[in-house]
Amino acid sequence: MALKTRLTEVLEIEHPLIQGGMAWTATAELAAAVSNAGGLGIIGAGQMPTDLLRDQIRKAKELTDMPFGVNLMLLTPHIDDIVEMVLEEGVHAVTTGAGNPGKYMAALKEKHIKVLPIAPSVALAKRLESIGADAIIGEGMEAGGHIGELTTMALIPQLVDA
Repeated sequence: MALKTRLTEVLEIEHPLIQGGMAWTATAELAAAVSNAGGLGIIGAGQMPTDLLRDQIRKAKELTDMPFGVNLMLLTPHIDDIVEMVLEEGVHAVTTGAGNPGKYMAALKEKHIKVLPIAPSVALAKRLESIGADAIIGEGMEAGGHIGELTTMALIPQLVDA
């Protein structure tokens, strides 16, 4: 049974579940399986070469007709090339971390790609909301690769109240 929430409406998914974009682990197969189960599957781009990521996106499209996305690590040296390719391939959503997605927001929105930045604090979440984020992913210090000062359990209620 589908659970209807603001998140499921924004992302056009059945269940309010977003799979983590773990680099080199969150593959097309995993993303497609999560999407086929009603969540939002995410391919983890990490430092993946652009052509390999393109192949992963195309493979996911073969495995599912449900919405899926790509996790963009914005400090990746070739991120401009990755974003350009994501725009060409047309995914449903991107999650972003390790940087400010503001530079890419207009282009992503123009292609109707939902933007879900990761925020480890209320202050950053508010800034991301002000530049047009479709939703905020609250992620605490226990998450891989992130340097927040709060645990996710402490952060989420603060984000909800903000």
